[in-house]
Amino acid sequence: MIKKNLLYGLTTSLLSLSVLMTSSCQTGTQTAATQSKAEASQTEAVLPIAYVQMDSLSANYQYAKDIQVALEKDAKDGRAKLQSKAGAFQKAAKDFERRLKINAFVSQDAAKAEQNRVLRLQQQAQALEVELTQKMGMKQQLMLEDMMKEVKAQLKTFNNGRYKLILTNVGNDNILFAEEGLDITDDFIKFLNDNYKAKGEKEAVPAKEVKKEDKKK
Repeated sequence: MIKKNLLYGLTTSLLSLSVLMTSSCQTGTQTAATQSKAEASQTEAVLPIAYVQMDSLSANYQYAKDIQVALEKDAKDGRAKLQSKAGAFQKAAKDFERRLKINAFVSQDAAKAEQNRVLRLQQQAQALEVELTQKMGMKQQLMLEDMMKEVKAQLKTFNNGRYKLILTNVGNDNILFAEEGLDITDDFIKFLNDNYKAKGEKEAVPAKEVKKEDKKK
């Protein structure tokens, strides 16, 4: 009887142990599966992202520098034209006031005609200022649009499928936080400048060849 009880107790213990081991294995398997799914989800959630500092690009991209130089030259030429026109008006206005004070005009009609001429000079100066401002604004817009088209085209080649999303940032306006490795500005600027230099040298070759041929003739 005691032997039977021992056997029964041993069998019961073994069954309980077997159940516990099976439950533990199942739990471990489920936990591992859950962890694998979580890791897979995290891996899938990681999106290859980078960003470019546009203020740094504008300051260091040679194309942008050349645009700035061209615009500054146009602005200087425009100021010279405007100063010439404004100077002519100011000179005429002072001369009119001087002649009016000393009664130099032979008649009131003559004074009125000179006054109208001075007013036309003023209007011409104002119209020229508006025209130059509009032309400068339009030229700047077109040149910047052309540059951005080039930047986007070069970025596509530079990226070569590495990143799914590339953002632009100016100072800290768009990105509050990003890991250092996500900033590709320096590498991209170097790529842009290398290609811009190569393109400039390629376009300059035919002109040099023509000059050599002209010398031979």
